Amino acid sequence: MTGAGVQPPLVSVVVPVRDGGDDLERLLAALARQTLAPSSFEIVVSDDGSEDGSIDTLERDHDGVRVVRGPRSTSYAARNRGARVTTAPVLAFTDADCRPEPDWLERGLEHLGEADVLAGAVQFAPPRRVRVWGLLDMDAYLDQERMVRQGVAATANLFVRRDAFDQAGGFDPALPSNGDHDFVARCVAAGRRLAFSDDATVKHPVRNDRRAFLKKWWRTHQAFGARCARDGRRTEMWELLVPGVRTWRSRRWHGRPPGLDLARLAESGVRPGAGQRLAALPLLYLVLPWAAFAAQAAGRRRTRRAAAPPRVSGEMA
Repeated sequence: MTGAGVQPPLVSVVVPVRDGGDDLERLLAALARQTLAPSSFEIVVSDDGSEDGSIDTLERDHDGVRVVRGPRSTSYAARNRGARVTTAPVLAFTDADCRPEPDWLERGLEHLGEADVLAGAVQFAPPRRVRVWGLLDMDAYLDQERMVRQGVAATANLFVRRDAFDQAGGFDPALPSNGDHDFVARCVAAGRRLAFSDDATVKHPVRNDRRAFLKKWWRTHQAFGARCARDGRRTEMWELLVPGVRTWRSRRWHGRPPGLDLARLAESGVRPGAGQRLAALPLLYLVLPWAAFAAQAAGRRRTRRAAAPPRVSGEMA
């Protein structure tokens, strides 16, 4: 509770976490270096059933950090839980593995301006040796400028006015992935203004190995298939089965090159050689479409089974 004579914060930073460990400590260190006055923001760490002890001493070890706990569910349920205990008129979302630049909050508030939702730039923090899977990760995800043109954005770097958050009803807690896209799309559909800032920046790690990248790829496409089945929406699944069609059409529609987006990679200081660019093509046009097809089909199947009425024992056909 804000005491008499104490000004409430301008922005509440909400961070969902599950077994955050060292990632969370490094995030809090980055937030401690913000150019915005410490009295102007609060930090709420919303736990999603951590079991590694990473949140046990946070409030004791870090001034200005509040911890709210909840059962293991989804990161979007955790974000809602954290937002409910905040007091500022603006919510700033980021993740435990992100590293905000020192002027992140200051620039975010400045560029929010007349907008209701602001997506800040996400740059990658690549390892010394970037593998082809890391290149695919940087090519596929977290291009906030492109996402804003589509009317969506990611919670790795997102500022939202509280009234817009409340009007939209927060995030869908049932979604395991892509709940940020769903939330921002609902804000836009309600007439809220979405904007992009290229200098309210956070850094994000690169999924540099096959398993980490494909796990993310599967999770996002499975969630997309589940949402489509839940909402009764059709997707052109046949495109995923015809080699190259879906990838080529999607990249052309978004104004992207047919191969790796070298301009996007260069934003994070990565310039792949010819060999890596060639190695990425069969993955882009053959492997990933098939993986997307399987993941979306699995998401649809799971949703339909969950919605089907239970069978009655002994029921006759």
